[in-house]
Amino acid sequence: MIPMDEVNEGGSTAGVTDGRIHRSIRTKAAIAAAFVTLVDGGNLAPTSHEVAAQAGVGHRTVFRHFEDMESLYASIREEIAKRAQPILAGQAFTGSLSLRVHQLVLQRSRFHIRITNFRRALVARYWTSPTMQALVQKDQAMLRELTRRALPEARYLPAPDFELLELLLSYEAWARLRELQGLSERKARATIESGVLRLLTGASP
Repeated sequence: MIPMDEVNEGGSTAGVTDGRIHRSIRTKAAIAAAFVTLVDGGNLAPTSHEVAAQAGVGHRTVFRHFEDMESLYASIREEIAKRAQPILAGQAFTGSLSLRVHQLVLQRSRFHIRITNFRRALVARYWTSPTMQALVQKDQAMLRELTRRALPEARYLPAPDFELLELLLSYEAWARLRELQGLSERKARATIESGVLRLLTGASP
């Protein structure tokens, strides 16, 4: 029930409702930011108590939102984007094919490094979350378009070869080279560059 002193002169509760909606949005954003900050700092499975302390809100509030993680994923994705997507912005890809491949692989590796903790924290949730699956697909489409802009030669690749190119540039390839195959960052980038150049050399008509 809404107290009578919260009702405006016309008897409408719209102002009160709007205020509550705005507070809810702000609270959800604060919770998402707190979650991302903790993960970014290395806590890959923050508890609701830890998130509440980081966000400066009550534990019951965080727990209530955590019960419906689907509604939080978009806010979490936006917060991650604030921190990671600037790496992808403003890059000019110029020069020879080998130079542009180097520029793209360097940029993409920096992006992968930046999102590593987020991917580790959220990968298990991906398989049970339609919302997260849709957001990841949206991000992948953005990265594919970036590849086409950086490397126009890729448009001449047969479809299977373009998919192989995207695999080489993917987070999964980067993580395997670094974590399972034990390559240094420099050697991992060199390996990816070599594979991309092999695919693209002679791709244009």
